[in-house]
Amino acid sequence: MSIVRSKTSLEPTAPEASGHRESRNPAGEWILILDRPRGGEENMLIDRRLLYDLESDPRPRSVLRLYAWKEPTISLGKHQRTELAVDAQACLQRGVPIVRRPTGGRAVLHADELTYAVLSNDRRLFPRQGVLDTYRAIARALQHGLALAGVDCVLSRAPAAAKRKEPAPSPARGRQAPCFTSPNRYELLVDGRKIAGSAQRRLRRAFLQHGSIPLSVDYALMGELLAASPAVLRASLVSAGRAAARPLDFRQLAEALAQAFKMVFPGCWRQRR
Repeated sequence: MSIVRSKTSLEPTAPEASGHRESRNPAGEWILILDRPRGGEENMLIDRRLLYDLESDPRPRSVLRLYAWKEPTISLGKHQRTELAVDAQACLQRGVPIVRRPTGGRAVLHADELTYAVLSNDRRLFPRQGVLDTYRAIARALQHGLALAGVDCVLSRAPAAAKRKEPAPSPARGRQAPCFTSPNRYELLVDGRKIAGSAQRRLRRAFLQHGSIPLSVDYALMGELLAASPAVLRASLVSAGRAAARPLDFRQLAEALAQAFKMVFPGCWRQRR
């Protein structure tokens, strides 16, 4: 299946053994994409094209794409207003581009991180009516992958409006709090601090869920660009490297997550390198 019809070919290679050939899981195949760092617009374009290609594909398919960003970039939720989400002047002065995600959610600064995207049209794995079940299933795989990388985290079960550590928006400026200040249900926490932020977009048949896992965090820069208090961000967000108490790079975390997804979702996996 040629998932992206562009010069970036996402055609899978030969099937890869997942170590679970005895499984009776009737789901369709998975495609693993370990991508190179790309610019923000290109990253969002690829996720969007993957989503629409799966929407039109009659065969049950799922994709796990793991990728990074060429340069620090801010992504906004699909319906966010730029002036309420970021300090646009600070972004301009710092040369930090702003892109818009095809999913909802709030502003995220992507820098030293791993971004994951899970896409599927396979209703046997992800039933259409089970939005929270989809979040939970993906969160379990992420949790297992982080554990393999040395990060002990738990699933948040609080409703989105409860037990938040987010700052109140400034009445004068009407700012919206950044993504990482407010854990939603089935997001991952380390000692009460968010380690991964996720957002989802659903079409009639297929869905996209992607999220950010920081490897390290520059709280001062994030606070400046997102017009948020660095102290609040530090109390709300932790990086994978700090949580593991050792440096983690993209390759290490990507390998751990790929291994975990193959264990949680056994079956036929194909990899694009």
